[in-house]
Amino acid sequence: MQIGSTVTLAYTGRLDDGTVFGFATEDAPMKFQTGMYMAIDGFEKAVLDMNEVGEKKTFTVDEYEAYGEYLEGHTAKIPLEQIPVSDVKAGKRIWLSNAEDGAPMPATVIDVSGGTVTFDLNHPLAGKSLTFEVELLAIEDAPEHFVSAAERAEHLREQSKLLGGDQGDDFR
Repeated sequence: MQIGSTVTLAYTGRLDDGTVFGFATEDAPMKFQTGMYMAIDGFEKAVLDMNEVGEKKTFTVDEYEAYGEYLEGHTAKIPLEQIPVSDVKAGKRIWLSNAEDGAPMPATVIDVSGGTVTFDLNHPLAGKSLTFEVELLAIEDAPEHFVSAAERAEHLREQSKLLGGDQGDDFR
């Protein structure tokens, strides 16, 4: 299969202990265009090695090609009155706004005490190997003029250099 193809698939994702963390069925399949960062790296690489509709494959993606390693200190403490959600308790998932760009990010409450809420900012699957059982349901060829997200990002970096983006205060 070539990068840029749109794939439709059914899958079951399991942790090492057999717990199912995600799935898609024939009736409610997963569909994505490869090369666009729409799936975790290890998952997309394994799917790209599949070539025929109906093909089935089981593979494991390590933490580094999934959601990264679990970072012990990746937490945030926020005063309880700043949390716009009621019934805040340990284990609850809440969407927070990223201070840098305002983008929403999910966080897990790990403690509520002394008027402060402590959040774990790691992805819930960080630090875990993920095993997938996948069945390829459909493959659509890449568009004729497909440009991957990586190629687009590189092009924009090069353009910013030409337009003075990397020249700092020296640009006039």
